[in-house]
Amino acid sequence: MRPIQQIRQLDAADPNGIFLDQNPAAGVALTLNGAFVTAGVAQLDVQRHVELESAANMSGITFEIVGTDEQNRPISETIVGPNAGVSATLLDFFTVTSITPSGTIGSDVEGGTNVEGASIPIPVDKNVTPTSIGLALIIAGTVDVTVQHTFDSPWGDASNILNWFDHPTLADQTANADGNLAFPPQAVRLFTNSGIGTCEFDLVQAGLAA
Repeated sequence: MRPIQQIRQLDAADPNGIFLDQNPAAGVALTLNGAFVTAGVAQLDVQRHVELESAANMSGITFEIVGTDEQNRPISETIVGPNAGVSATLLDFFTVTSITPSGTIGSDVEGGTNVEGASIPIPVDKNVTPTSIGLALIIAGTVDVTVQHTFDSPWGDASNILNWFDHPTLADQTANADGNLAFPPQAVRLFTNSGIGTCEFDLVQAGLAA
């Protein structure tokens, strides 16, 4: 298999890069007016988690977040509002086109990005024997990353939240490291836990022609 390489770097978190403090009525989409927004669409640096933040308790309200991922697939996720803190998506958004609350907010809430985000999943050929997947992380600057794999199919609805598992030795890495997978998951990805450094993620699967 020809080596697959992903290079990931997240900008610093921006808690109001998608929308500034506001408190709209139930069912009324928030006005996207943060620094990331052009012509009503928030364009993020890379696909990553979206975060809402408020000093009030909004846990009785849900927010539907709609946008796309880096593969330009439409995605949406409904999350519970923050309770005197933050709440965040599990899906990774590259653009955000709307955020709509289920109820009247009554207090200010803002939205943007946090420090976390995952790469596009890399599919694995499960029919190759042996599977033998080599993995490498090349890190520059300050960043904390984890290699993850899933046994769920990445080919269905892009809004499906898959079950991802941390690699046993390539979790919370802050320096160059390598490892392997001896069993066939459906897909592998790189998850950034924190930091604005750069990580090069290399994957090669044995048994396929280069």
